Amino acid sequence: MKRVYIYLLMGILLASACSDFLKEEDKDQVIPRTVEHFLQTLHREAFIQNMTNYTTEFMTDDIEENRKTSTNEKNLYKSLYTWQRDVEMDGNGDKSTVNQSWEILYRLVLFTNYVMENIGKAIGEDNEKAFVRGEAYFVRARSYFELVNLYAKHYDAATAASELGVPKRLGTGVEETYTRASVAEIYNLIESDLKTAIQEFEKSGLKKSLWHPNAMTAKLLLSRVYLYKCDWDNCIDYTTQVINTTGGMLWNLKEHQGTFVNTTNPEILHVYGDPSSLVGSGDLATPHIYGSTNVTYGVSSDMMATFLQGDLRADQYVKTVMGMGIPAKWLGGFTDLGGFNFRVSEAYLNRAEAYAAKDMDAEAYEDVKKLVENRVKDMSEISIPSKGLELKRFIFNERRRELCYEGHRWYDLKRTKLFAKQIDHKFTLVNSTGGITGTEIYMLTPNDPNYVYPIPQAEMDRNGAMEQNGRMEKLPIKEDY
Repeated sequence: MKRVYIYLLMGILLASACSDFLKEEDKDQVIPRTVEHFLQTLHREAFIQNMTNYTTEFMTDDIEENRKTSTNEKNLYKSLYTWQRDVEMDGNGDKSTVNQSWEILYRLVLFTNYVMENIGKAIGEDNEKAFVRGEAYFVRARSYFELVNLYAKHYDAATAASELGVPKRLGTGVEETYTRASVAEIYNLIESDLKTAIQEFEKSGLKKSLWHPNAMTAKLLLSRVYLYKCDWDNCIDYTTQVINTTGGMLWNLKEHQGTFVNTTNPEILHVYGDPSSLVGSGDLATPHIYGSTNVTYGVSSDMMATFLQGDLRADQYVKTVMGMGIPAKWLGGFTDLGGFNFRVSEAYLNRAEAYAAKDMDAEAYEDVKKLVENRVKDMSEISIPSKGLELKRFIFNERRRELCYEGHRWYDLKRTKLFAKQIDHKFTLVNSTGGITGTEIYMLTPNDPNYVYPIPQAEMDRNGAMEQNGRMEKLPIKEDY
């Protein structure tokens, strides 16, 4: 992380130590001097170029291998798919790039810290400064939320104060060593940042395009934070604010045409990230799931079986390519805007789960019914349990259907206790001529230590004070053909 800080301070940005950040450093580097400069730079770094970690999907029960594709081609993501202790080496023995979230997210943390330190001195109106501060606090909270859920154990009120989280960096200074704050400390920071973001957005009084977050976006993310903490009352409070303020409108898929993510969809609150592409290329691409002749990994049969009778999402969220279902949300045809989004449907799901946890079954039922009736052909063919454990199970499965392939499933599996499950991933060994030579079956058990990502080895090498996460070697059950 030290290298990330130095790179950003000296490369993209900036030199926060400069007393006059108006001056031009050289012909290729200009220090931001106006609010608009900060807004445009933040927009590029945090909302255009930034990308959420889709690769967690390879570890869930929503993805399975294509048994026909060669082992060599599937090996690119085998370390993730089989939950290996070392994910930085792929199945071919080559260096893997699947563990880049640490560097990407701390880069954003540093950038937002820089904005917070310097926006007050920028040339511009106070309300514009407030909006930029709101964006900076929102992005820092979003980054830490991803970091702590990827690289630490799930929040548990009984242990959060003692469990190792991730390093907490609130400035732009470079330190030789640093340690990991607790999970509780990081969650407290996320909560504080989101509340500050809400205040700044509301103080600004400004409304910008969907590429910019706003108070409702921050409230939706805060409701997710409270959901993960099992703070049901606060989750209900913030989701209710989102639903009431936006009118709670959802896009009825029976009336849907064209892309799902666009400016006419009333439930979209905010978009970000480089739009997905069919094959993907470069650092901003979604996972490259194609081999030379076949899809390497696609939608699991287990996932397809969860769709409801007449569920319009089955065709909207999954597309068949080269004979196998793949996530449509990873394709450019799904969006006219960003590759990722915050939308009102999550607010209904978050509130439904919180209501059900409080045994407010009637309220939970109405929320999940509201979502389902906008996603199926004929509501009369759908039976939603009205109470108890089965209603909770339906809501949990509805999260899986609605939010599939958006980075939610891994964390939902990690945090659940009521519906914890063992995941089995089969890996078929296929030689270069297409012959199947055997199979390997790998298992991930509930509360498995491999739910927690390893700290990148480069970070461990740089910082002797960093403590690594404990993970297990995963050995397969083998069957030869």
